[in-house]
Amino acid sequence: TFNPKIVGSSPTGGTQRDTARVASNGDRERPDRVGRKLRPTIGGVNPRSIIAVLVTLILILAAALVVVTWGGDDDPDATATETTTTTLGTTTTTTTAAPTTTVATTTTTIPVECGTDDEDDDTTTESTTTTTTTTTTTAAADDEDDPDSSTTTTVPTISPNDSVSTVGLGEVDFGMTIRQAEVAAGTRMIPCGPIGECYRVTPAVAPEGISFLVTASTIERVDIVSGSITTRSGVGIGTSQERIIELFGDQIETSINDDSSVDLIFVPQDELDAEFRVIFTIRDGVVETYRSGRVPQVTDADPCGGN
Repeated sequence: TFNPKIVGSSPTGGTQRDTARVASNGDRERPDRVGRKLRPTIGGVNPRSIIAVLVTLILILAAALVVVTWGGDDDPDATATETTTTTLGTTTTTTTAAPTTTVATTTTTIPVECGTDDEDDDTTTESTTTTTTTTTTTAAADDEDDPDSSTTTTVPTISPNDSVSTVGLGEVDFGMTIRQAEVAAGTRMIPCGPIGECYRVTPAVAPEGISFLVTASTIERVDIVSGSITTRSGVGIGTSQERIIELFGDQIETSINDDSSVDLIFVPQDELDAEFRVIFTIRDGVVETYRSGRVPQVTDADPCGGN
């Protein structure tokens, strides 16, 4: 029982010595005041304070995550809005290289019939040699985007590897116009005389000894008077008469000319080639000249009548 007259007594029972003993034990509660106990602590720190600190840290971390998430947007324009862009002046320099010129010289020997266009010249011309220069221009690499900078180069297609058939020479077929023949041959067709209803032309760039007969504005015959051009069977200038008979047998018809030369006329068996012939003129037992074309132009030795 509390007795204020007793020194060291306590209203909770016990003496002040007993209360001090309890306070010295960290596992027990200590009175804050007379009749009231202190709240539990962790290492001398109030648990509520610890919880408040933890909650504050969690909120800070959450806010940081939100900032990082918004800052890492995949839109590339999102960052650009916060970036100062400086545009520098751009100078475009177009360099035009000097054209590279490749000169290829081809010599064409024009047959006797293509010797001259000068009617006042009384001199008989055996042959005329025409030298043609083909120029190829290479544009600068920087002009690739300019459609006008490209150069179209026409490459001649008639070569010694081409052959004569019943329908033409190489890429040039009977029935073509002059313009079509020039495109097919990759070269100009030079008239051998005055242009009319019947005349001859020769390719400007081609092996020697070639001429085409033009009638009614279309090519209908080719003559080979020299050079190495042959037929598809390999018959050409210098081939023996016996070899031709051996190759074609009963497809050959024979005709004797006024000058004692002999024409061996190849007659195709294919109905599609029925209107065409290949004629080999034989002198001294070998081919002197030969021609191929459409009937009747090919069978007439002088289809233009001296023109």
